[in-house]
Amino acid sequence: MKRRNTVTLARRAGRPVRGSALAYVTGTLVLVLLVTGLAVDLGRAYVVRMNLSNAVDAAAFAGAKKIGEGQTAARAEAVKMFNVNFPTGLMGVTPQAPTIAFSYASDGSSVVTVSSSAPLSTTFSRIAGFNTVNVGARSSATRRLLDLAFVIDHSGSIGSQWSDVQDAATQFIDYFDPASDRLSLILFSTSTVVADAIRTSGRGFDKTTIVSHINAATSSGSTASAEGLYQGWDQLRSVPSGTQSALRVVVLFTDGSPNTFPGTFSVAKPSGGTQNVDGSVMTPDFPDTGVYGSTNSPYVVGVFQTFGTVATAGNMTFISPTDYTYASTPSGTTTTVDTKIPTIPSQSNHTQQVSSGIPKKFNLYDPSLSGQRVLIGGSGSTYPNHVRNSNNAARNLFESVANAVRADNSGAFPIKIYTLGLGDELNMNMGSVPETGTSILQRIANDRNSTSYNSAQPTGKYYFAGDTAQLKAAFEALHNEIVRFSE
Repeated sequence: MKRRNTVTLARRAGRPVRGSALAYVTGTLVLVLLVTGLAVDLGRAYVVRMNLSNAVDAAAFAGAKKIGEGQTAARAEAVKMFNVNFPTGLMGVTPQAPTIAFSYASDGSSVVTVSSSAPLSTTFSRIAGFNTVNVGARSSATRRLLDLAFVIDHSGSIGSQWSDVQDAATQFIDYFDPASDRLSLILFSTSTVVADAIRTSGRGFDKTTIVSHINAATSSGSTASAEGLYQGWDQLRSVPSGTQSALRVVVLFTDGSPNTFPGTFSVAKPSGGTQNVDGSVMTPDFPDTGVYGSTNSPYVVGVFQTFGTVATAGNMTFISPTDYTYASTPSGTTTTVDTKIPTIPSQSNHTQQVSSGIPKKFNLYDPSLSGQRVLIGGSGSTYPNHVRNSNNAARNLFESVANAVRADNSGAFPIKIYTLGLGDELNMNMGSVPETGTSILQRIANDRNSTSYNSAQPTGKYYFAGDTAQLKAAFEALHNEIVRFSE
């Protein structure tokens, strides 16, 4: 009796069905091959899609980052980054050239959208009639709108490095969109000038004019940091609340610590008696570090013009007395004063504002703030014009203004401060209360590394460039931190 190998399959009715084992196995193998082929091809498609997604993400981000230089530059940068991240031949695929579109969000922010597709030839899936799989990806990056006050120190200590500072500052300006961002330029040394006011109606800024004002300035004078910061704050406040950008930022660049401050000073008249004069006084940096303006025999001198023009901002222009003398008191505790300017007031006096409601006076010593330096010999309304008092008053005022900027809730959005310091002198202990310029600039920015960091206020950041070779990179890093593109 011959026997045949059979396979019995169970039906729902429970009756056995006999079939050919060979036919069953053959059919099963075909099905397994088809499923395996589909899995292999879909796996390849997944890998291609992941790489394509990374490429359009990188392209959109790069395009948004470059939008401040115009759509042509943004498009070129997006294409470049796409090709870097998905070169021709990756996974045996040649992608379509990316499509790059520019638009604006409802708040006016710049949006860059990049899309592309890549036809993937199949292998095993051809059994089922699928010769290609078309893989696509799309990504958008938004460059948020910005109101920026760019505050630049061009004091004499920068010296021969000033041309490099100008180049780096100009590059920084290039990062922003002249059609949608708002920028104000403030230059400070002994005197301060709002070289370019922020637009209070509409958006945008005149890049050509701002760059020309940076290039027209020269390096000279002392360091009136507090007045520069104050004017930057005033500019941001001047934009109506309903039209302010979500990003409101002060960027302050300097190579040193503050040593000049404004006030109303009682000045001896040549004919006898005194007169009140609005202006600024300064002390040189001390001790001597070998840098322009530093000395082992500090003194107080003034009164200077607090405000100037782009061409005269660095000039140390005396108001009164014109026949000044130095009040020289090195670093002791005596209170030798300038007989022409015997005292300094207990408050600063800011006489130039464009926004309503901005404080016009600050205490030159505010014990409620962390790290304020004590002024000696005060009577309540004045202090002796001692070099220690004047130097500490300039530093105290800088920090008091910064605290007020960060605490300002009059606008729709808070204001952040970013600082950028240049040169190793910032890491040296200087002043009557030995401390580094870096520690001061960290406090101004409310940097997390500051010993007086205040978590209740907007957190900024301090950047440092040891020399001008590092300056452009520092400005670029600062820009990226400010904008923080959303994807």
